Amino acid sequence: MSLDPSRRAVTVAYLQVVLAGVLWATSGPFSIALYRMGIPPTSVALLRPAAGVVFMGLLLLPRGLGAFRLDRKGALGLLVLGGLVVGVFQLAYQMSTAAVGVPATVALLYLAPAFVVGMSALFLGERLTLLRGGLALLSVAGVWLTVFGTRGVDVELSVQGILWGCACGLGYGTYTLFGKVFGRRYGALVPLFWSTLGGTLLLALAWAVRGEPVVLPDSALAWGVLLAFGFFTMAAAALLLFHAMRTLEAGRASIGTTVEPLAATLLAVVLLDQTLTAGGWMGLSLLLLGVTGAYATGVRGPRPPAHSEDEGP
Repeated sequence: MSLDPSRRAVTVAYLQVVLAGVLWATSGPFSIALYRMGIPPTSVALLRPAAGVVFMGLLLLPRGLGAFRLDRKGALGLLVLGGLVVGVFQLAYQMSTAAVGVPATVALLYLAPAFVVGMSALFLGERLTLLRGGLALLSVAGVWLTVFGTRGVDVELSVQGILWGCACGLGYGTYTLFGKVFGRRYGALVPLFWSTLGGTLLLALAWAVRGEPVVLPDSALAWGVLLAFGFFTMAAAALLLFHAMRTLEAGRASIGTTVEPLAATLLAVVLLDQTLTAGGWMGLSLLLLGVTGAYATGVRGPRPPAHSEDEGP
């Protein structure tokens, strides 16, 4: 039996969220690969969104020059506010990854679902039910159990690394809310392009003031890795999430993105011969329960509102 239109829309949107999470699962390996190629975290923090801007701009080109015009309100919201959130997040992610490694960064990053559920109830009028709050906490617990229950992964925490990781989680959660608010008016692609451009310009200005050198890739392989990093984790994944949030509530979408650590862990088990402790397998089970639970509550929810602009990722 086929799904009715409202359930079909929720299913498609949730699949977009899951795919976005899977693409983001490659962020840590991409970053580590670039570090090993001689590109420091501060440079990666700038070059990654810069690469994403290129791909987003190419996607906007078919719409004509009008797609690149913003009024004053749009410029303040998308370029300035969005740029600040993107810039802080990119820097925090790379600095946390360099300081405490990918696993600890992921654990701190995915404090975000609890933050998004609370803030979306406060500012966006989304219902904060006991079930949704429980799913958010369940997902956070699952992330932590998975990260710290993986054998062969050394997690070294430091005060500096923890602070960067918390800033990363706060930035990620704020960006999710940003996408929900501005996506209602502009669709998915326009807010992404301008906020990513704003973040790139902000980081470039900060590095220029500090005299921070920007190390560019010095080989075709390094350029390929950087461009793939920008396309998959900045352009494609973010577009999928922003487009999905035109149907899903921000809190539910944020819980769905916790598929990222689940996918990253399974890839490590299959490809890198890492193993999980009993706690790690329990964490994966909790993550799966949280992700599927957020989907199930969405399918039973009300019909999503119609949008005037039909825009795909």
